Amino acid sequence: MSTNKDQFLNSQIEVAIERNPLIVTSDMLLTQAIYHLSQPIKKDKVIDAVTKSNQTIESSKRSSCLLVVENNQLLGILTERDIVRLIAQEIPIENVKINDVMTQKLITIVASEVDNILTVVNCFRQHKIRHLPVLSKTGELVGLITVASLRNSLKSVDLLKHRQVKEVMTTNVIHGSPDLSIFALAEKMAKYRVSCIVIVRTVPQQRLYPIGIVTERDIVQFQSLGMNIRQFVASEVMSTPLHSLTPFDSLWKAHQKMQRLGVRRLVVCGNDDQLLGIVTETSLLENLNPVDMYGMIQILQEEVDRLQTEKIEMLHRNNNHLEQQVQHLQESVNRLEQRNQEMAIINQMIDFLQACEKIEDANKLLTEFIKKLFPGFSGTVLSRDEHNNKFESVSHYGNLADSEMLVEFNDCWALRHQKIHIASNNQPELFCAHTYQDSQLTGTICIPLLAQGKAWGIFYLRSELPQGISNYQRELARTVAEQISLGLYNLKLREKLRNESIRDSLTGLFNRRYLDESLKQEIIKAKRYQQPLSIIMVDVDRFKKFNDTYGHDVGDIVLQKVAHFLQKQVRKYDIVCRYGGEEMTVILTNTPLKIAQQRAEIICSGVRKLSLQNQGETLPYITASLGVACFPLHGTTGEKIIQRADEALYQAKKAGRNRVVLYQLKQ
Repeated sequence: MSTNKDQFLNSQIEVAIERNPLIVTSDMLLTQAIYHLSQPIKKDKVIDAVTKSNQTIESSKRSSCLLVVENNQLLGILTERDIVRLIAQEIPIENVKINDVMTQKLITIVASEVDNILTVVNCFRQHKIRHLPVLSKTGELVGLITVASLRNSLKSVDLLKHRQVKEVMTTNVIHGSPDLSIFALAEKMAKYRVSCIVIVRTVPQQRLYPIGIVTERDIVQFQSLGMNIRQFVASEVMSTPLHSLTPFDSLWKAHQKMQRLGVRRLVVCGNDDQLLGIVTETSLLENLNPVDMYGMIQILQEEVDRLQTEKIEMLHRNNNHLEQQVQHLQESVNRLEQRNQEMAIINQMIDFLQACEKIEDANKLLTEFIKKLFPGFSGTVLSRDEHNNKFESVSHYGNLADSEMLVEFNDCWALRHQKIHIASNNQPELFCAHTYQDSQLTGTICIPLLAQGKAWGIFYLRSELPQGISNYQRELARTVAEQISLGLYNLKLREKLRNESIRDSLTGLFNRRYLDESLKQEIIKAKRYQQPLSIIMVDVDRFKKFNDTYGHDVGDIVLQKVAHFLQKQVRKYDIVCRYGGEEMTVILTNTPLKIAQQRAEIICSGVRKLSLQNQGETLPYITASLGVACFPLHGTTGEKIIQRADEALYQAKKAGRNRVVLYQLKQ
C-alpha cells in the first residue's frame, strides 16, 4: 500500500518541477535580465548575446525569476520582486550586473532526498518562499518548483470545493489611489513585500472600491519598455476590469478562475463591490493541508486496494466480465489523462498568449497548440481584414484549400448566425461555402470569434478521420476558441493602446514623447558601442502658404504623404517622428554623417517628386529643407544633436529652401 502511495506522490513531484527554468550567467547586465523577465522565451534562442553565453534556454511561459548558473552550479536567483525593490530604491541599473544584486543564500532541495510532494509543500509554507530550486546530489540544477507549478500539480478538488474564500483571503490589502505614480507603487511593493497593489477609489466613510491592479510583473515590464515610471500614474497602466470573488465562493472556483484568466491573484468584494480582501496562489497553496491531503490519498489508496481484492474474487467467478470492466476503467483513465493533457496545453497556450507582445508572435505559436489539441484535423484561425472585410488565415496547419484560408462573410454560416456551426458528410448541404468538399472530408466546425457582439475572426477545423468529429471534440473546440478569442483580442487592444500612446494620430509617425524617450536610449547604446548616430530634421517648405491657399484638409494630406514617404526611406530599426507642425525628425542609428547626408539628399529629391492630388485635382509639387547633425561629432547628448540639426535646417531655409545642409561646428 505505502509503495503505491509513494509512487503517486512522487509522480506529483515530477509534475511540479519545471525542467527548463530561465538560467543566466552572473556577468549579465541587469538591464538585459529585466528584458528577459519581461519577454516570452522562444525555443532554441540564445539568451545572452552580450556575454556570448552558449547556453540555450526554453520555457513554456514567461518566468518570474532568473537562476544564475555557472559551471553547472547554482550561484543565486533574481526575482521580479528583487527588480521592484531596486527600482523603489532608485538604484541606477545601467551598468549593474546580476552578480551585484542577486540573492545568494538560497533555500534549495535535493531531488533524491524528497520523500514526497508533501515535503515540498511544507518547505514552501515554512520558509514563505515562491521559488524552490531542485538540485542533484552533486549540486547541479535539476529544475525549479514555483507556487504556480506546485498549485497546478496539486489539484485537490475535494479539499478546495469544501473550503470558502473567506477562510484564506488576506484582508489587509495593500492598496493605492489611481493618481499614484508607477514609482510610488514600486516603493509600496518593496516596503510591504507584496506582489501587487490594488488600485482603489475611496468614498466617504473610508470605503474602498477596487478599479484595477498593478503587479510586480507589470513593473518589470514597464522598466523593460524604458518607460519613465515617475511620469505614468496607476490609472494609465493598471490592469482593468478586475475579476473578483465573493467571500462565500469555493476555493475550487478561485482555482479555476485563476487558471481560466491566467492570473495569480483575485480580489474579494462584497455585495456592494467594496474591497474585502485578496486571494493569491500562495493562499491556495497554504490551504492544501498536507495532513488532509495525506488522509485523502490514504482513503483513495485503500479504495484502490479494496477494488483490487474484488477484482481477484471476481476473476474466479467471471473473468471475462471483469476484464471488460477493467478495460472500460482503463479507457476512462486514458480519456481523463488525455483531457488533463489537453487542459495543460490550453493553459500553456493561454500563458504564451499573455506573454506575447505582438499579435504576429501570437499567430505564429497558435499553430503548434491547435495541432497538439486536434491531431488528424486541419485547422486555421482567420482574422478580419479591415480593408476588404474578408477573413484571412493568420495561423494554420494541415491540408487546407485556398477557399478555406480566405473567407467571405456570407460564405460562412457561423459568421451569418454569430454562433458555432457544425457540419458532417451525412448532410453535405450544411457545409459552408468556403469548405473544400473533397471525398475525404467527414466534418467541419466553424466558431466565430466575437468581441462586443461582433465577429472579428473565425476558428475553423476540418476532419478527415473516419469517425468524424465527436461531441467531446466539439466542446474542446468551443473552449479553445474562447481562449483564442480572449487572448488575441486583448493583445489587439494592448497593441492599439500602446500605438495610440506613442503615435501621432494624423501621420502615423511616432510622437514627440516617444522621440524624447527613444533618443535617450539610442544615445546610450551609441556611447556604449562607440557607434555614430545621425539626425535629419525635415521641414516642408512654405507649408503655411500651402495651407492657407488650399485649406487645412489638403495640408493634412501633404503631411500624411510626406510621412509615408519618409517611412519608406529608412531601415526598419530607424525612427521617424513628427517633431511638431510640418517638421519631422529621422533618427538613423549606427550611421555616420556622410551616409546620413546621402540619405537626406535622397529624401530631398524624393519629396520634390511626390504626386499630390485632392479630389481628382493635381496639386503643385512641394519641396523640403533638411538639416543634418551627427553624434558624437556635433554633440554628446540627444538634445544637442536635435538642436544642431535644427540649426542646420534653419540655414537650409535661409539659403533658399529645397536643400540639405550639414551642421558646421563654429571655429
